[in-house]
Amino acid sequence: MALTRPTPTVIAHDPSALAAVMAELVEARSGWINLLPEIPEDVPVPSTPSALAVFSKRGPVVPLGTWTAPTPGRNGTTAPVEIGLQHGAAKQARAALADTPGSIPPEWAVLSDNPRRGLVVRPPAGTSLVAEATWLLAALTAICIPPQTGGFVMFRYGQ
Repeated sequence: MALTRPTPTVIAHDPSALAAVMAELVEARSGWINLLPEIPEDVPVPSTPSALAVFSKRGPVVPLGTWTAPTPGRNGTTAPVEIGLQHGAAKQARAALADTPGSIPPEWAVLSDNPRRGLVVRPPAGTSLVAEATWLLAALTAICIPPQTGGFVMFRYGQ
């Protein structure tokens, strides 16, 4: 079955509101959210690089954040929340986010941090959805290269 792209929703920089959407997916035990900082219409954004981008150390200029709900595994376990960030900082996200409101909390596990493939973190079990949403919005804001409106474009997949 092919997945269709959901209609985008523009949301404010409001961690509580984003956490409420996350809570619905946690309750459903499936789904994910993709977020992009909203860029003003009059701001030119470089297009996606050509086929030669495979040799580049840079990801997209407008970062893409993904939050995945905990999901049941085949062996009765639950896969934990993971948060991903594709970005164009041309260096590891941990370094790009250091000393910003989006710096990675020290207790979070960094599963991957590659300039081209992006960052994947796993918050510890018991981390509040508001804390996860706060970090994701702050990290996207901090690592975005073009000017932003302060809002975010959200694509919700799942329940």
